[in-house]
Amino acid sequence: MMELLTAITLFLNYVLFYRIPHFDHSVPDEAKTLKELSVIIPARNEEKNIFRLLDSLQPYLNKVKDIIVVDDHSTDSTAQIAKSYGVTVLSLNELPKGWFGKSFGCWNGATSASGKFLLFMDADTTVEANGLERLVSEIKAEEDMVSIQPFHKMKRPYESLSSFFHLVIMGSLGAFLPFKKNLATNGAFGQCMLIGRKDYFRYGGHQAIQGELMDNMALGALIANQGGTVRAYSGKGAISMRMYPDGLSSLIQGWSKSFATGASRTDFLYLLLVSLWLGGLVTFLLKVQDFPLTWFIVIYGILCWQFWRVLKNIGNFKWYTVVAFPVWLAFFIIVFGYSCFRTFFSKNIMWKDRRMDL
Repeated sequence: MMELLTAITLFLNYVLFYRIPHFDHSVPDEAKTLKELSVIIPARNEEKNIFRLLDSLQPYLNKVKDIIVVDDHSTDSTAQIAKSYGVTVLSLNELPKGWFGKSFGCWNGATSASGKFLLFMDADTTVEANGLERLVSEIKAEEDMVSIQPFHKMKRPYESLSSFFHLVIMGSLGAFLPFKKNLATNGAFGQCMLIGRKDYFRYGGHQAIQGELMDNMALGALIANQGGTVRAYSGKGAISMRMYPDGLSSLIQGWSKSFATGASRTDFLYLLLVSLWLGGLVTFLLKVQDFPLTWFIVIYGILCWQFWRVLKNIGNFKWYTVVAFPVWLAFFIIVFGYSCFRTFFSKNIMWKDRRMDL
């Protein structure tokens, strides 16, 4: 029985992340689409992050249609910093009942934008050299939305604790399976999304999912349920991010604020596959005494190779992240449990100095 479960775990560890497309080998062209692009950045209390994104967007000020920072009642200098970069700053009215702040910001930014294509970017992301050219070159007439998980650039060891969160998000999306053409991607990454303006409003945009905390999963599902398509990418070579640089506490609070909600919104098939994968990993590690030492070392080595194959395309993870993956897995389980408590028992969270009732 253990042999079968281990084989299934190794199989899922491979097929869930069979192929993750990215941009670091693509060659950008003249990218005429840039002239029709509106960049929309919803922001609340992002003074520690937004300057990096706006720095990276400076070369595009005269190349794109417009760059809009939507200030969501920031109590810091987010709006002033944005104005100093020469971009359009849109201040939101009072948050209407039933809306979450990010969705309201994205919707207002979209209704104010004038471009043919809408690029939604979180304030903690950064555009790499020629990143927008590479990104817009992926727009296909038959596709409705391009969803990008930014390449995670880390500077401090604790930041690599995000590894299993990234893996679970990517596995739960079901976008990278070898037989993906036969299955729908029922969700999207939240940090960076590109969609045609007509398609966005045809599907209802963020107004249609205004009460969803996980707006990205809800928007992707909305598009899929109406017959549209979502293509998912790693941002390597185009879009990067630095997550939770303020310390371990901010990382825990950030991942726990919505992860359980995201799990409850995940397509059942993908949720089942990811649950089997995680359960198999945990069982393998807890039943180490059931394996001859040589076999355990071989299986552990295969798992490490599989993790490295994936993580190198997700972020600048170090070798110890792979070798010590049981520690990172245990951390994920603990934080996920905390997220479930916050979501289903306390039913409210604090984020960016705002209380959100779930």
